[in-house]
Amino acid sequence: MPYSFLAGGDANITATSLVMGIFDEIRGKFIEKKYPEILWTTVLPKESLITEINPGAANYIYRVHDTKGVGAFVRGNPKNINRVGQVIGQVTVPILDAAVGAVVTNGEARRHNFGFQTALAEDLAAIMKRAAQYHVERVVFFGDYGSGFRSFLNYPTIPIITGCTAWTGADPSVWVDAVNSWVTTVWQNTKTVHLPDTVFLPLAKYSMLQAAFVIGTGGAGVAVSALKYLEENNLYTAMTKKPLNIRALRYLQGAGSGGVDRAIVAQMSPDNMLMPFPMAYQLAQPVPAPLSVEIYAEYVFGSLNFPFPQSAAYADGL
Repeated sequence: MPYSFLAGGDANITATSLVMGIFDEIRGKFIEKKYPEILWTTVLPKESLITEINPGAANYIYRVHDTKGVGAFVRGNPKNINRVGQVIGQVTVPILDAAVGAVVTNGEARRHNFGFQTALAEDLAAIMKRAAQYHVERVVFFGDYGSGFRSFLNYPTIPIITGCTAWTGADPSVWVDAVNSWVTTVWQNTKTVHLPDTVFLPLAKYSMLQAAFVIGTGGAGVAVSALKYLEENNLYTAMTKKPLNIRALRYLQGAGSGGVDRAIVAQMSPDNMLMPFPMAYQLAQPVPAPLSVEIYAEYVFGSLNFPFPQSAAYADGL
């Protein structure tokens, strides 16, 4: 609460109050409220953002190509020759304009500068930029299905692995076996085309992986965290000699079917996912208005799209 010489009503100001007011120290900078970090820029591969698009485009279209046919023995008949063919199609990804704004009146600007010695327009411009980032964050992870924008957490054609053993109360070996099973499932179901390199877990489940996992038995057993063991002992690492990337993602609690926790295993390659982003956040010139100024910013982006949804899988019920 700000100090006031009139605190307590219209009573006379005492000498004690005056001395306290003179010697109050007012901190120059605000203590800013803390917000969770923006995650979409660290979850999606940077190369998956398609920026070489005219910002006036209403859709981003990419073509898909498939082939069919296999050779066969002629068996003495020159007409017994298999023919090959191809299939060409296209996928349309919607793109929409987005914007954010603020209004600064002359009176507000004067009082803000007088009271806090900062420029209100600059403060609001910083808030606008953060608001735009949170808009993209929400759309990437939760979608905007009314606008045709799909979500990372519940993409409709990504398969769901059901029947997972609940982790709570289970031995760490159950957790390790579960993650390895998810990775193997994607690899097998795609006939080795896709090998997941990343596992996203709810916060509580990621924390559980810090528990000790004992390698060996009896006095020869060595304890390491289940997380460290998993990073080095899994199908992906066996095939590539690289550690499995295991990450916490705060949106996964209750994200599964029926409100259960969900994990995501994915091959996080830019070949497997894309998102059109024709125009990054741009602050426009201020627009004068009667005794005020209007500030606007715009940005243009499209829906997250998985050309190869089988490269990932959701695991529900852990």
